[in-house]
Amino acid sequence: MRIPHTTIVKPALAVACALLASCGGDDSMTAQSNSTLRLDITDAPLDTASKVWLQFTGVEVKPAGGTSQNFTFPAKGFDLLTLRNGNAANLLGDTIVPSGEYEWVRLILDSTAGSSYIVDATGQHDLRIPSGAETGLKLVRGFTMPAGGRADFTIDFVLNKSIIAPPGQAPNYLMKPVLRMTDNITVGVIAGTFAPMNLAAIPACANKVPKVYLYQGAGVAPDDLYNPLNGSMDSAPTIDPLVTTTAALNASSQYAYRIAFVPAGTYTVAFTCDNDDPAVDEDVAPAIPLQFTVYSQPVVVAAGQTAIVNF
Repeated sequence: MRIPHTTIVKPALAVACALLASCGGDDSMTAQSNSTLRLDITDAPLDTASKVWLQFTGVEVKPAGGTSQNFTFPAKGFDLLTLRNGNAANLLGDTIVPSGEYEWVRLILDSTAGSSYIVDATGQHDLRIPSGAETGLKLVRGFTMPAGGRADFTIDFVLNKSIIAPPGQAPNYLMKPVLRMTDNITVGVIAGTFAPMNLAAIPACANKVPKVYLYQGAGVAPDDLYNPLNGSMDSAPTIDPLVTTTAALNASSQYAYRIAFVPAGTYTVAFTCDNDDPAVDEDVAPAIPLQFTVYSQPVVVAAGQTAIVNF
């Protein structure tokens, strides 16, 4: 939503402005006190579903020490599972907001019944989002809107940490969103392929698709996903993966992967061919811990660059 700024100058005032050469400063000062915000959304993949549909009607942002601003639009629906491997969709186009520091952003969900749902192997099911109709999806994460400039952010729905099937509610699903927000000018990409002979040497990878886990920091000992939404789920590892993705066959019949919107920094990349079931704690007997192959060197991601990590 652009907010036009119109200045009407009366003839007498125009003469005074010309003599003083000072009245033209209002527009420039207004421009310098505003900023342009754009929000896109993307998704980390989810293996248990073929479609995750969410519908939105607006975005709300909260300036530090100020009143929140609400930007509404006609309902927009997205299949989040199509927004992977670096793909993203625009949620909020270029929008004028006051410059400065902000405390949070909230994605306003469509409250119409059935507007959010999930499709799995058994069909289409309701996707319940507790308080979603009242409070939307709120991401408490500070960010800065530069004076006279713009900021483009991407919000990543980490679905494999967000979607659960609570006991007694089958076949419906529950979503308690795990979101991360990245500044598009500070992110890079990690990508790579798997050598067929290397996968063939790992018995667990026979007829399996490798899954890649990304951890913040160098030399991290990888662990399975931690889902804190249910006490019976995995116990918290030392470091939870920032994001995971599933490899896919490319044109050369090699498994390949791509992780986009990675903030600049140092990371550890690992992969496993085991299934990471969030309802099972692989660290507790009699479960068998996930078997990872670790990329032993630190992976450095630079803004606007692609770091190649092959296995």
